[in-house]
Amino acid sequence: MELLKINNLYTIAEDDHDKHILNGLDLTINAGEIHVIMGPNGSGKSTLANTCFSSPRYITTEGSIIFDGNDITNESTDKIAKMGLFMSFQNPIDIPGITLAHFLKTAKKGIT
Repeated sequence: MELLKINNLYTIAEDDHDKHILNGLDLTINAGEIHVIMGPNGSGKSTLANTCFSSPRYITTEGSIIFDGNDITNESTDKIAKMGLFMSFQNPIDIPGITLAHFLKTAKKGIT
């Protein structure tokens, strides 16, 4: 079963409409699979993540993003998160007294 399917995705930065950062990206992640996206600085990793979460800094000019059977290409970030797709910082800031496990459990309760 396809969990995430990205079809022919083209993305530009909000402040530079002349340059596509993602150019016809295709990606399929099936349920139960683990994928790692790696590449040098400037290769589009963060752009891809931000595009999947409808960051206003990036504009999808073509293509689609399907998550768990739902087209999230133009959905709001909060609706995408409530569907179960979210992004974390690589090195999140520590909050004294709050463990990552507690934070995630609380976030999950918020979407039910």
